[in-house]
Amino acid sequence: MIETAIQELVRELSGYVLQPGDSEYEDVIKIDNGRIQFRPRLIIFPAVVEDVRLGLKFAITNNLQFSIKGGGHSAAGYCLNEGGVVIAMKNLNKITFDPKKETVTAEMGVIWYDVYKFMQLTNTGLIPVGGGCPTVAPPGFMLGGGYSFVSRSYGMSIDNLESLKIVTPDGELRHIGVHSTSAEDIDLFWACSGGGGGNFGIVVEMEMRVRKPLSKKMLVGQIRYPLEMAEDVLGYYNDWVETVPNAMAVYGFMGNQKDLIDKTTNVKVLGLTPVFNGDCDEGIDLLQGLLKLKPINADLFNMTLPDWEFYNGYTTRVAGRSSYIRSTVLPKGGMNNKVAKVIVESMSKAPSPESFAVWTHAGGAIENIASDATAYVHRNSRFIPEIKSIWDLDKPGDTLKNVEWAYEFFERLSDAGNSTGAYVNYIDPLQHNWTEQYYGSNYKRLLEIKKKVDPNNYFNFQQSVGSTFNPTKELTDISPINRTRV
Repeated sequence: MIETAIQELVRELSGYVLQPGDSEYEDVIKIDNGRIQFRPRLIIFPAVVEDVRLGLKFAITNNLQFSIKGGGHSAAGYCLNEGGVVIAMKNLNKITFDPKKETVTAEMGVIWYDVYKFMQLTNTGLIPVGGGCPTVAPPGFMLGGGYSFVSRSYGMSIDNLESLKIVTPDGELRHIGVHSTSAEDIDLFWACSGGGGGNFGIVVEMEMRVRKPLSKKMLVGQIRYPLEMAEDVLGYYNDWVETVPNAMAVYGFMGNQKDLIDKTTNVKVLGLTPVFNGDCDEGIDLLQGLLKLKPINADLFNMTLPDWEFYNGYTTRVAGRSSYIRSTVLPKGGMNNKVAKVIVESMSKAPSPESFAVWTHAGGAIENIASDATAYVHRNSRFIPEIKSIWDLDKPGDTLKNVEWAYEFFERLSDAGNSTGAYVNYIDPLQHNWTEQYYGSNYKRLLEIKKKVDPNNYFNFQQSVGSTFNPTKELTDISPINRTRV
């Protein structure tokens, strides 16, 4: 019966489908996190928006689990599923620019690389407030909030979202945004501004404001210190970031880099990544205190933000290896000496040399929006650390020790830094009390909107809005990382 239904679907589509055994199937189900090995029954490639509606109708009618795949960066693999339907958006990739409104409108099969390159070709110098990794796709990124290197200047990615088109669970295509006037549309746009992907419908297009940087090129780079200097460096950094202008963002890194002389050995480092939205000489002046702390190396560049993202953005990919990813959210003052000690102790015990952690430097314009004005609640946070425990794909026996290490590391980091939550874009199937951690006081409204927009709960997965799944705080079972549904 399902074969007949698939044949009927194929006749209706402008796009095409793949099934197990088809020549491209194996490549399509590979995502950034190679540990994810789910095998859907059917993959639909829409060529037009109507195909998205047909694909959704097919999955619901045939009672099949479905997922939406954009850039394939879902930390937990929720863009795939086992035995169901995947709607792969990559062929919906039209981009247009409105110079009068200074907005770029993109279909949701694009990745940030496409948007950055498109805007470069306009020769306007305007940039989207987008992701630092060029292979991430805008919909998942923006639906969860979206931190950019220039968010301290221009707000989160969602703060620059003008409108979107979404296929809702009833199959309708709705255009919602800042222009919306009905209470239902206003609620849905609110929910899509930080409520996480895969909850309320399938976003097929987004209209985003683009921004004029404060200078044509920005001061960007990497400053690396020996890991054992973490207390000294973070002791300075934790106070210093409260004095810098919003134009300065300084992200962080903890992991290994090659020894500068002996390239066959690794050196454990604490790194800082400055991005200054302004003139190079002013940025250099602001960094003097960090440079005087005697780093191993300091590589600074004067380049456009898109070029920096092309140069640096691929370094944080899992790139097909096995990984477990989680996050925490720290307040002002969160990078304290207790956190520094946890970083040194935990990174020194990492089971795999491939593992690393990064953090986002928040604040600035992000705080200008109230915590309940959008669904993204963590407006007053200062740092958003993310751990990527990475190990060899051909060593599944190493999974438990690498997961346990990362989990314990960030439990300790959260306690030491007085964590106020976690970030839904780094969604973690082992996150205890995830509804509170990701959404805080906004979850109640999200749940109410979910019940109105999706009363039959068609858009459901292990950690979708409305799910009762809640792993224990004590790590006794890691099986949730191996599934998309409870």
